[in-house]
Amino acid sequence: MSNWKTEADIRAEKARNAPPPKMDAVRKQELEAILQRLGSVTAVFQMRADALPVKSFRRLSELMDIYIAGGHRAIGEGQDFVHEGVKLADEETRDLHKLMREIFNVDGGGEK
Repeated sequence: MSNWKTEADIRAEKARNAPPPKMDAVRKQELEAILQRLGSVTAVFQMRADALPVKSFRRLSELMDIYIAGGHRAIGEGQDFVHEGVKLADEETRDLHKLMREIFNVDGGGEK
């Protein structure tokens, strides 16, 4: 096995070891505006769903709340949750699994 590295190998290694790029102020404002709109959608959903007799459906807003909380945390950590996805905290993951069981009668892995 050779100790020589190609230019692509060197660039990939540098990219893996580099600190995450800083989020610019404009993108941060855009992401915060998106979260505000998501919060508005959640509020409207809750208001409309409260009139329905299906409690498990009304609880979908709790899933939305978990997503929004993850988005806020991502922005605080300098991550773009729209492009990189939302990474859940351990407590949020437990809440998500619990909600999935209660709403859809499946565990987090999709098993009944």
